[in-house]
Amino acid sequence: MEEKSIRFEDIPNAITGVLKKLSSLEDKIDGIYELVQSEKEETWFTVAELCAYLPTHPVEHTIYCWTSSREIPFHKRGKRIMFLKSEIDEWLQGVKGKSKNEIQREAEEYVSSVQRKNRRLL
Repeated sequence: MEEKSIRFEDIPNAITGVLKKLSSLEDKIDGIYELVQSEKEETWFTVAELCAYLPTHPVEHTIYCWTSSREIPFHKRGKRIMFLKSEIDEWLQGVKGKSKNEIQREAEEYVSSVQRKNRRLL
């Protein structure tokens, strides 16, 4: 940072400039803080809200089919099915839990490997 020499009579103007820059920095920090706070708050969707949020805008029946086959992450509160926005975003990006088919395949592979080990022991 460049060092400037300030004369005594320029001190009020220099302080005014520093205060303006400080105010600007405070505004920027407040904006960042509000953004971080809004990201921390979890957003919950109902089935209708999820239909509007998803890029393909599926009908509600499709969402119910996905939940019954456990293809989409969801939470059930009593009789209501709710969706967490962060989980839906991960699911949309493909970073989701294993599907039913993947779990089934892994289970079959595990069972066959255990059976092979048991045959060797006999």
